[in-house]
Amino acid sequence: MTAQHPAQESLREVIRSSQAGNWRLTENLGRGGQGTTFRAVWSKQAASLTRIALDGEPQRRSVVKLMIPPDPSDFPVPSVKFEQLLDHLVNEFIIECEVLDSLDNPYIPDFYQAGRQSARAGWAVPWFAVELIEGRSLAAQRRVAGPLDQNQLLELAHDMLSALSALHSAGLVHLDLKPDNVMLEPGKSRLIDFGLATQANRVQPGISGTPGFFTPEQLDQVVEERDFAPEVDLFKLGVTLGWASGIDLPDLWRADPFGPPAALLAAMKRGAHLEALKPVVREVIAPLLSFEPARRGTAAAVLEHVRASLPPGSSRSSARTTGEGAKPATPPPGRAGQASPRHTRPGPAATLPSAASPRTDGRVANVGARVVVVDRLGLDWVGVVVGIDPKRPSNVLVRHDSTRGNENTRSYPLTQVVRGAPLR
Repeated sequence: MTAQHPAQESLREVIRSSQAGNWRLTENLGRGGQGTTFRAVWSKQAASLTRIALDGEPQRRSVVKLMIPPDPSDFPVPSVKFEQLLDHLVNEFIIECEVLDSLDNPYIPDFYQAGRQSARAGWAVPWFAVELIEGRSLAAQRRVAGPLDQNQLLELAHDMLSALSALHSAGLVHLDLKPDNVMLEPGKSRLIDFGLATQANRVQPGISGTPGFFTPEQLDQVVEERDFAPEVDLFKLGVTLGWASGIDLPDLWRADPFGPPAALLAAMKRGAHLEALKPVVREVIAPLLSFEPARRGTAAAVLEHVRASLPPGSSRSSARTTGEGAKPATPPPGRAGQASPRHTRPGPAATLPSAASPRTDGRVANVGARVVVVDRLGLDWVGVVVGIDPKRPSNVLVRHDSTRGNENTRSYPLTQVVRGAPLR
């Protein structure tokens, strides 16, 4: 094929126009195998096809992903065959939209809108918009701040298992869980990038993913159902958690993760080296790294184990400390299979402390003041003061702009407020 297909120029045209639907593309975030992603802002004040709201206010920011069409020169086939290939890839791209649109979980980005952007070159470029996750990837976090501690690892495991449980319950598998695809926000982590997600046990032509995170069953040179089963996600989570704890991939198996598959398979069969971990964390990670998929359990079952392992005071724990001692806690919406309303707003204002009490050094909370706080991972977050923490009078309650759900109000010591006036 010598003539260039209009899809290539159409994509370039859309990128030059910085527009997809009503979304204005503002910053390129990266390019992958399936698409190129941009930060975007809603550029039309009228109501959209999908009502987008966050805490009752219009949400005008998102991530927009544009499909990258293949280069015809890479496929020396007749025009009709290339058109069939292109149609197949468009359908694959749309699958990611369907995956996100079918899920409603606080640890998975919200799906907003999808469409095809027409271009003068003659091909309509597929695109979709999802919730913009403000924060830092787990990969960047370890590079900047070092390994996570025990409670941080358990909380990370909880959030990822909740996301996977929702995904697997929908009959889908992520297939690319790794530190780069985990984003950290105040008080939670989010699973992103569903470009490889597929139906569970649906055999595909080949194995995609990231070297170092392939499972034993994916390294045996035989493509079969179990290479795309939910247990694959659990193994990749185990590798991710081990890496987040400070164990580099070569040390995890004491073998080169990028070396010959046969050598790595033999090392995996001998078992992961988790001796440096504390027992409570090791008991979570070790089963996930089992050589046999059936021994890894299910996301829902491992999630319950993690909840039981968390300290009673944790909001994710299956038992919380109250005035009457530890009691079983009702799981928050969206966890363990429960439905979670999108963009859930915080509870009624009456559940928050009033501006008049309690007092701190004779002053009251500067309710409504915008402040910047530093969380325990060392990340800076913008938020609005909503009161004083009644359980810790030296702390202020800050509602974050960039998170959704009932957990977007967090308690911070005054020493962690680095900009703004939390008291008046």
